[in-house]
Amino acid sequence: MKKSKQAKASECEVGVDMISNLPDPVLQLILSRLQGTEEVIRTSILSKRWRYLWTSVPSIDIDYTRRLKPSKIFKKNRFKDFVYWVLLNKTLDLDSFRLWCSNYYNMSTIRQWIHVAVMRKVKLLDLMFCSREESEDIEVPHCLVTCSSLEVLRLCLFECALCLPSITGFPALRVLELNNVRLEKCDLVKRFLESFPLLEELSLIDCIVFEWQDLCISSPKLKNLRIENHYEETGECCYTRKYSRIEISCPKLVFLKLAGNVAMRFRFGTLYSLKEAVIHITDLYEAEEQLDTFEYFDEISHVEYLSINIYCIKWCFDPTVDISVSLPNLKTLEQTVHAYNFMNTLIPILTRLPDLESFHLIIPKDAYVLKYWKLDDAETMRVLTHHLKKVKFLEFDEDKPKLDLARALLEHGHALEEMVFCWADETRFREKSMETMNQLSKFHKASSSVKLRCIINPSQANSNPAQNILEIDSIQAESSSCSSNSSVKLLGRGSS
Repeated sequence: MKKSKQAKASECEVGVDMISNLPDPVLQLILSRLQGTEEVIRTSILSKRWRYLWTSVPSIDIDYTRRLKPSKIFKKNRFKDFVYWVLLNKTLDLDSFRLWCSNYYNMSTIRQWIHVAVMRKVKLLDLMFCSREESEDIEVPHCLVTCSSLEVLRLCLFECALCLPSITGFPALRVLELNNVRLEKCDLVKRFLESFPLLEELSLIDCIVFEWQDLCISSPKLKNLRIENHYEETGECCYTRKYSRIEISCPKLVFLKLAGNVAMRFRFGTLYSLKEAVIHITDLYEAEEQLDTFEYFDEISHVEYLSINIYCIKWCFDPTVDISVSLPNLKTLEQTVHAYNFMNTLIPILTRLPDLESFHLIIPKDAYVLKYWKLDDAETMRVLTHHLKKVKFLEFDEDKPKLDLARALLEHGHALEEMVFCWADETRFREKSMETMNQLSKFHKASSSVKLRCIINPSQANSNPAQNILEIDSIQAESSSCSSNSSVKLLGRGSS
């Protein structure tokens, strides 16, 4: 393997700036933060110091969508030549290779690119492509199966069928993500699990299966599992994105996420290590037997973090059915609510969570879930007074009913240490967060040490975290029988 050309600043070169004098590893780190390999290559025109520096960056990120500008026509041949040129000029081993090229190229070309990446000992491979022939299946190349360096594989195939060669391989693969892949053979996932001896993380996102197909995931080493389907079923077809039944048996599983319209039934077993579960299933109303559908709660009873939507809650804690759900180790509950009567469902749950410390509430902006809930119902919130330490409102806006709920929690939460309002809209945060904090500061607080924080959702925030936090600290509350005369200290933006 060739060594990369060492980029050195010439002592006699005129105009070398301070950045160019930084060591190669620092400059490579800077280049790796740029969006796409195209941007990285453009830096080669800066000076002789930068001319070959891009070749020593151990990553490639080429995305056809970045070239689809409204005023320009996508040129397939030029894009193809660019990919080959980048691969041939990369002389170092690759930490990552991301290539998104849709259906512009045939499988022969795709396999050549994969082969070059394998020759460069790629560790992470992220491919988004599909066959140009509608009936053509995509077989995993032999060189990829036997690649000893590959640790992470992500495939997005636009509903194309995936085939796995009948050989054992992927000796180093730890993470596998299949996105929008057609899994025609019932045992394909099982074969994947058997073929990957070190696999620790598996994600099946919007994958397509035969109707009424079961999915069985059994792995002794799997630690993270995600199964998601965000498509809605339309019309009658032999293909679907929903399994008839999902069975999971993974003794080392730590994280589990089930989201969307993924299956009719579920069966869990030997999930001894599970600590975090995200269950946002949306098709439970189709299940015929509620008890069978959620018998798995016995297997995840030891989770410490649970994120769940109101539909799942209503099935699991239905007072008309004799189901005793116990979550004795649960410390954090995150709940997404849509129904207006969620309080009637929420309170029975909280009474069964004696050691709950943190409660995250997600109320979608277009949901009028609090419209029919009155502050008088807050007496039932006394179940929170003993243990609840943190409350977080996600996707928060300044809607009055949500503030009423916050007020009720503050009035009865004797153990509260922190209440966080995570705003989804940065503009509204700038305009309304101070006003909201002023309102909150006037509420009576059962806890004398509760801290109130307004923050911007990290996905919406700007790059300066110091501008995304507004905080009230050192809150001194009077006794519950007196009116609130809290002494408030505004720490302002930039507080931690």
